[in-house]
Amino acid sequence: MHADELTAESACDALTARLANTLKASIPDVGIDEYRNNSEDLAVISELHSDSHSYIGGITTASPLVEYEVEPNLALLPGKQGVCARPSISVVMGYSAISVLMNIEIPRNSCLYNSVFAHEMHHVDIYRHYINRNLDTFKSSVDAKFNGKSYLFNSIFEAKQYTEILGQVFAQHLKEKFMSEVNAEQKALDTQTEYARIQLECSSPRAHPF
Repeated sequence: MHADELTAESACDALTARLANTLKASIPDVGIDEYRNNSEDLAVISELHSDSHSYIGGITTASPLVEYEVEPNLALLPGKQGVCARPSISVVMGYSAISVLMNIEIPRNSCLYNSVFAHEMHHVDIYRHYINRNLDTFKSSVDAKFNGKSYLFNSIFEAKQYTEILGQVFAQHLKEKFMSEVNAEQKALDTQTEYARIQLECSSPRAHPF
């Protein structure tokens, strides 16, 4: 590193304050739809229309949410030597919606309905608990990426463009990681053993919660 670059970086550190990052959870109330979907509807929604199960008792869905705002924290170096940026980021992660869809063909208050509904609420709990359990870990990832480092650019446009791309790429990786992990937990619940338990518990014909 050249001496003038070192001087410029030191000047950027002096000119720009180190701002704190924030990470907040978004966990909406669950929406329950009991009266619109039959087995065929749920099969299409769950993409199990070619599955061998005779019908689907319920489905739980969640719409992932990762919103961010990057603060570039700009300052001009004296003598038109460049533009400093010391970016921080605010992130909201979680879900924009969580929905439980129940099969209208299942009699309400029956053993099968209650068992399938309990299974779907277990899915809801997985979505909720995953975010709460991992929020500190993701906050560490945020702070590791946006760690108070100063950058030197030729123009304000260049500085804003770089910091925005930095935030965009980071948010996409964050979303991919958390959805991969939470979907793995959801998949672990949907086992043949679990379906067999519900069927045996209620002596039901091949009901398939999802």
